[in-house]
Amino acid sequence: MCLTCGCEQAHLVMGDNITYEDLKRIADGNGKTVAETLETIQDTANIDRQDHAKEYAGASASTGG
Repeated sequence: MCLTCGCEQAHLVMGDNITYEDLKRIADGNGKTVAETLETIQDTANIDRQDHAKEYAGASASTGG
């Protein structure tokens, strides 16, 4: 996935999605753990959702792969 499509297979490479390995590489590059990086992503998304509510209003939930 993939962490992003909804297939719940964190290491599966498919389509244009983020894998665990991508996230680990990014975390390592920033001197962070995967958990810290996921928390940063969530925190940033929460802030961005407030700042750009119209963009998020048009987003739909993915049903997977």
